[in-house]
This record gives sequence, C-alpha cells and structure tokens, in this order.
Amino acid sequence: MIEHFSNETIEGIGYYVYRLIDPRNGQTFYVGKGKGDRVFNHVKGAIDYYEGAENSSDSDPNKFRTINDIKEAGLEVIHVIHRWGLPNEDTAFEVESALIDAYQGLSNIQSGHHTERGVTNAEVIENTFHRPEYREPDSNDFKYIIIKVKDWKIESLVEHFPNPQECRYEATRAAWRIAPKSIEEYPYVLSVTDGVVKAVYKVHNWYPSERVGRYGFNGELAPIEIWDMFIDKRIPARYMKKGMASPVLFSKN
Repeated sequence: MIEHFSNETIEGIGYYVYRLIDPRNGQTFYVGKGKGDRVFNHVKGAIDYYEGAENSSDSDPNKFRTINDIKEAGLEVIHVIHRWGLPNEDTAFEVESALIDAYQGLSNIQSGHHTERGVTNAEVIENTFHRPEYREPDSNDFKYIIIKVKDWKIESLVEHFPNPQECRYEATRAAWRIAPKSIEEYPYVLSVTDGVVKAVYKVHNWYPSERVGRYGFNGELAPIEIWDMFIDKRIPARYMKKGMASPVLFSKN
C-alpha cells in the first residue's frame, strides 16, 4: 500500500478527484479533490487526530472515526483516483460536487461546491427556471439577505414543528456565518429553496449562536406588501452565478 506519489506522478496527474473506500464493505465514505499527496493525507490526519498531535491540520471526526475503525480491523483504506489531469481547481470542484451528490452517506462534513446546481429532478428544475424573477426594489435603501435552505433541513424539523411554515422559519433563522455589523442594514430575509423565494421575514434582532462565529435571527413574516414582491418568484440570475455558492447572500442594491 503506497503512502505517497512520486514527483513524476504528481506532475503528471495535476488536479484530481478521489474517493476513499472502506475495505470492510466496499463503500465510498469520503470524496475529495486536490493535487500532490492530498488523497493520502486523511489517513495521516486520522493518526495525528487520535494521537493528539498539536499540528494536525484536519479535524473531521466522522471521517477519522471510519479510518480508525478500518485500521483497528487490520485493514487499509482503499484510495481511488476518480478523475485526474483536470485543468484547474474549479473543474476539480465541479467533479467533486457531482460525486458527492452521487454517493449517499458520506462522512464529508461539507457538501460539495456549487450545490445550488446539484442533484434535482426535471420537474423541480423546470419549475425553478420557468418562474419569473422578482424585480429588485427601486429604492437603494431597501436591502435584504437571501438565505438558501434545503428541503431536507426543513423536513428534519417536522417532528418538532408540525406546521410547515414554522419548520421553514426555524430552518432559515439559524445559524449562519454572518458579520453582525452588516446586519442592521438588512432588515429582511428571503428564505429560498431551489432558487425560489418561499418566505420573507422581517428581522427583529440577531443573536450569537452556540456555534462559534455563527448568528441567528428572531423575526416574523414580512408585511403583505413586502411578501408579495418576492414570494414564489425566482431570485435574479445574478445571485445564481458561479462563485455565489454561499448559503447566505446580500442584496446588490
């Protein structure tokens, strides 16, 4: 079992996308992209993690737990290079995202890049693009925040909040990496799923989440005249461009 590539191989393969496979069941448990020896670094990271090394640069307990269990079984992680010779990092991100969509139950903490262009069915994508975009308010003083919320996150709250509108509110309001200083200028939040505005909230206040560096808000449904401006309309194309994959976007007024 090799633990690193030769210099010749590193130069030859360039950017690549890889999978880590559990030899106990043949299942892919991690998808990543990189260059050089990136594919091998996870095993070293798991060893450092469990030995308490201070210089461990990775801290993914889900992935490390799987690697540690494989090692304790006397086996080795299977490293598969899925695509290599990719021209640049952006291309590698796209391939990585597609693979993450294809393999369920991965230990990846983060989903792939550009997930707003990820797996969906034909009907959803037709409904998304067939709808008209909302018009940006004429006033430059009217500012808002777009928060993209996945259906699975809303559905995960049904047990605690049986009302669908409550589920959406709870899924939208916390917790996000948002700089508190800029929030005061943005009194409204658009809750967006699959590129379509599903709810609009008037923010009362923002508060620090238990998760360090993240914030949530308390609020209520926006007044009907604001609600009608956005609801069931598609967010403008400029908010869906490449490079705008963040789940939180600020209005461009």
